[in-house]
Amino acid sequence: MKKIFFSIVIFVFLSGCSGFEFVYKDAVDVSKLKEKTSISVGGDNPEIVYAYIVNKIGRKDSDYNFELLVTSEKIVGAKVVKKDGTASKFDIKLIINYILINTSNNCQILSKEITTTSSYDSKSAGYSFGTDLSENKVLTQNIHSNIDEFLVYVVRSGIDMSC
Repeated sequence: MKKIFFSIVIFVFLSGCSGFEFVYKDAVDVSKLKEKTSISVGGDNPEIVYAYIVNKIGRKDSDYNFELLVTSEKIVGAKVVKKDGTASKFDIKLIINYILINTSNNCQILSKEITTTSSYDSKSAGYSFGTDLSENKVLTQNIHSNIDEFLVYVVRSGIDMSC
């Protein structure tokens, strides 16, 4: 009886997971831009933006086919304010403008603005290293998400890279 019950449980579990798909099944193929792009970054937190883009597509300082101009803007605002006027939850709105230029044909391939928002909790009413670390971690994740969204857009939109 136990074997039949155990077999039924295993069968139900396996049939329930039959349509299971991995989130990272399809990696974004950035081979069109990889090691062929000069990157210029400005605005808020340029070091985080630059480091992540270089990590994803690499960089080329000479003989590059594309130029990627990136400008970021960070807006931090209180989301939840207590009765005493202190904020306990904050929103970070990140606006990044991307301009991709084909340097061989001297033309603009695309101009795209992507906005992402995330939030974090204040760790205490006073100054806290925990709050600062939480803000930096959320901001970094927000930047990575924004850049990944741009790269997915470039790869999957079918844009003519030659203008």
